[in-house]
Amino acid sequence: MSFDLPSVSELKRAAEAGQRITAEDVSVIAQAESELTGSGPIRGGPAATAQSLAMRQMNFDTKFDELTRKPQSHITQEDAREIQATEGRAFNKPPGAGSVSAQVRSIANRNEFLGLPPEPSTASAFVTKDDARDAQSAESKVYGGQNPRGGLAAQMQVRRPIPWRSLNLTY
Repeated sequence: MSFDLPSVSELKRAAEAGQRITAEDVSVIAQAESELTGSGPIRGGPAATAQSLAMRQMNFDTKFDELTRKPQSHITQEDAREIQATEGRAFNKPPGAGSVSAQVRSIANRNEFLGLPPEPSTASAFVTKDDARDAQSAESKVYGGQNPRGGLAAQMQVRRPIPWRSLNLTY
């Protein structure tokens, strides 16, 4: 096998330049290193470095895939911090202008400025018997001791879905 084994610094420079290190690259480098040493890859050597960079790049890809599944209006500053850290590790240098993390940061900044995403409601998604009883009592007071047919309390008692528009929620 005639393969020039890259040095650790060459691998790091390649990653900094944006080159992807694949599982096949790692395999070829590990095999060449094993042939040269006669005892397998060396700790901290080219194969180990290639493996580390490949794993970091896969972690970045996974994080990026997670973000692309999220609505843009739900991208937060935490998302921006996480993608920046994973991108920096994947390419062995801090991400610069025009990088994926810079774009995500821009989206997060816009969302923060616009107050997006809306804060999640702290109200329970489930109606308990106590909730229904309290609503029935309150409705009874408003309607002079009577509960209107099909009112909110009645819907809560029979556990039917309540139309969200009727809840008058604010974000």
